[in-house]
Amino acid sequence: MSMPMPKILLSTIFLSCLSLPVYATVGGPQHIEVLGLDRKAQKIYLMRHFEDGRGRLPQLYYYQLNGTNPTKLIQVDSLYINPKTKLIDYDQNSTQFDIEIAKIQKRLLPLQPIHKSKAHIQLLSVKKGEAKAWYDPEIPIDKWSYQYQVKSFCLKSKPQTADSYKEELNIAKVYKVPHSKNMLVTVEYLGIPFETGYNIEDPVLLTK
Repeated sequence: MSMPMPKILLSTIFLSCLSLPVYATVGGPQHIEVLGLDRKAQKIYLMRHFEDGRGRLPQLYYYQLNGTNPTKLIQVDSLYINPKTKLIDYDQNSTQFDIEIAKIQKRLLPLQPIHKSKAHIQLLSVKKGEAKAWYDPEIPIDKWSYQYQVKSFCLKSKPQTADSYKEELNIAKVYKVPHSKNMLVTVEYLGIPFETGYNIEDPVLLTK
């Protein structure tokens, strides 16, 4: 017959458990959803999805193809205004946001996916450095800082930057923009060192 555990020992075990660091699983990758082209407004719409424990709304962006800087990614803030606080709120209920996105999608032409071998990454510079580990700031981890361009035949992007915690950059997806010679590419890398590490996708527009 087992003896009951003394109350003092039970309290010690309980307090020891409280003192252990608790790491909630709140990390997650980020991926790009390409919504399409508004031909009349000459805008390519896309969203960045944050697949972590926060559950925030995806971020809407667009490229203004007929603007003075067509390769500049423009962030949309107007859809995130909380009606009560009048402030930008990414954690509010998604119902109204989804309605507004559906309105935008009705006027969009889909971009044509093509094989990712149609584009390639040209490294302009690579700098290896260190960052602090998420689980212990005293422990360094490797970090690669890239400057690069994406090219496809006569098309190319402006110089891009990325900080990766793994020595690689990859073309994830490639799209042909309808009624245009432009291409849209997403570049993937290990951009979040939290927990086991998570990939980030960045959109890149290629023009002449």
